[in-house]
Amino acid sequence: MNFLDLAGPAADGEVARLRVADDDPAALQHRELMARALALVGAWVRLRPGGPDHLPHDDLATAHGWVRHLAARQSAGGTFVGGDNVLSPPDSAFTVNDGCDALELLAPFRTSVPAAAALADDLDAIVHRATPALLTGGVHTPNHRWEIAAALARVQRLHPSPALLERIEEWLAEGPDIDDDGLWSERSPNYASAVSVPSFLVLASVLERPDLLAPVRRSLDATLALLLPDDTVETVQSRRQDQSLPFGIAAFAPLLWHVAVFDDRGDLAAVAARAAVADTWQPATVAARAMTDPLLARPLPEPLPLAPAVHTFADARLVHVRETDRSVVLFAGSDVPAEGRIRSGLANSPTFLRVVAGAVVLSDVRLSREFFGLGPFRPTSLESVGDGRFRLTETVSACYHQPLPAGHRRSDGRYPLGDEGRFSAAMAFGERPVDTVTMTTTVDVAVTPDAVVLDVTTEGADVPWSLQLTFRSGGTVSGVQTDAVTGERLLAEGAGSYRVGDDVVTFGPGNGAGPAQPAFYAPGQDYAFLGGTDRPAGEHVHVTGRSPGTTRVVIGTVR
Repeated sequence: MNFLDLAGPAADGEVARLRVADDDPAALQHRELMARALALVGAWVRLRPGGPDHLPHDDLATAHGWVRHLAARQSAGGTFVGGDNVLSPPDSAFTVNDGCDALELLAPFRTSVPAAAALADDLDAIVHRATPALLTGGVHTPNHRWEIAAALARVQRLHPSPALLERIEEWLAEGPDIDDDGLWSERSPNYASAVSVPSFLVLASVLERPDLLAPVRRSLDATLALLLPDDTVETVQSRRQDQSLPFGIAAFAPLLWHVAVFDDRGDLAAVAARAAVADTWQPATVAARAMTDPLLARPLPEPLPLAPAVHTFADARLVHVRETDRSVVLFAGSDVPAEGRIRSGLANSPTFLRVVAGAVVLSDVRLSREFFGLGPFRPTSLESVGDGRFRLTETVSACYHQPLPAGHRRSDGRYPLGDEGRFSAAMAFGERPVDTVTMTTTVDVAVTPDAVVLDVTTEGADVPWSLQLTFRSGGTVSGVQTDAVTGERLLAEGAGSYRVGDDVVTFGPGNGAGPAQPAFYAPGQDYAFLGGTDRPAGEHVHVTGRSPGTTRVVIGTVR
């Protein structure tokens, strides 16, 4: 059984929907137009006796209509109009990559099928007009370098040119942005699966450079190490949009399949087989792209199950304890403490613990403090202390500013606007003596056979804190009450539980209640100032307390 045998039914379902789509092509972005065209080209090429019952050239005619709209969207400089990134070379590269794949699929039919030849001619013209922009254009994210390089490589395969190879080598000379643990610099499963890994596969093939498969292998090894029991890939470490969303393994399916066959890897094969039948975005386009990869026409090697292990990602400060039927993820790699801001392109999540036990997903454990609006606990260190025990720590501080020394005072009161770490004001903060208030938080985590035990220790300021447990929706919370101050679910005493079907996770004991220790989630003033929040979706329960002191919370995972 090959990749298309498994992925084909979902692709056929999407193709059936595309054939009757009545949305206005003028309203579609250029990447969507080309993705749809590629999907129908792939469906047309796959036609065989017993296949879908439709006129054999209808798919080409529909695809050609979308390609004409795409041509109308191309600027005089070759890039495509539309989207937030204006006349973007890298966004145009995504479209060109799909266009080149469609041309590869159409190539055997250009001399025998007039409809295929006409469509291919128009696609060739689009690629020709776009190539100069890809040869000279710049980027604004790390993965864009590889998307553009892959597009140039595909053009090189169709229309060889020294200039294409020279530009590809310029990008490759910067070096693959992947660490020793297999995480690309953006740490994003989404961009690893959609851009970086597939790009390096193409580059290795076109350039005949097997050394470019090394980052591919490292990335897929990391993907297996990040795989959770529900076949999602951990994203809390990501610096991109997927950092707060579950990300399914399906997007990695053709990549896993390719390397599993190439390297005879049973561990990759086991996951690739499941990924190929999982729900994915644009399955017909995925299937069409797969038809350009001969290795995906071959069966997988004998699958091997993933073994229990403790996977450590040193640079990302991430640990995944994988067991037979449970996963525990610990994270101390947020970029916010070092950068001092919430920002696109940073790992912003304050989730420091995730537990997946059967059907129960404790997706986010976060600790809020009422401490100068600095936001939740974002540990800056993650240390293994042996025997399944780990320590996460963070120290935060804020200042009260004293009067300016005499030499820095101005009689007109006009001081420069500056930022003191929490807010900005015209007070010449950098010239003032300060009184500093500090709070240190340590969370010791012990992973035992039947529980995950948290010891929360706070030192310094006398402030309330609230440990928020967020469960993925779909289950039932028991044993909790409603906090009189905030209206949140609160475990004040005893143990609570969360049930999904036959699977139950317990938590507790409660640590009291009352106005002195309200149940709350404080996202920090970077969010609150704008009236926003980063609170995760799901079912929330709080265990509260006050600093300083130590409180134990046990998350029981016996099922």
